[in-house]
Amino acid sequence: MSIVPKKENENVGFHYTVTDEQIKAHQMKSTEEILNWLEETAKFIYEVQTPEERERMKRAKNFKHI
Repeated sequence: MSIVPKKENENVGFHYTVTDEQIKAHQMKSTEEILNWLEETAKFIYEVQTPEERERMKRAKNFKHI
């Protein structure tokens, strides 16, 4: 199985491939393992963001569609 980017996103951002084995390995993880992974990922992202990026993400998260 591979993930194919949308045509309109070609040459924009990034993409990667996930193998069937990687999906199976993830499905075998416990809820606690997944939540711990998410928490560690969030901490990592916070540490590498600049204060400006953090503020921009905060504003984007709080944006309400009218």
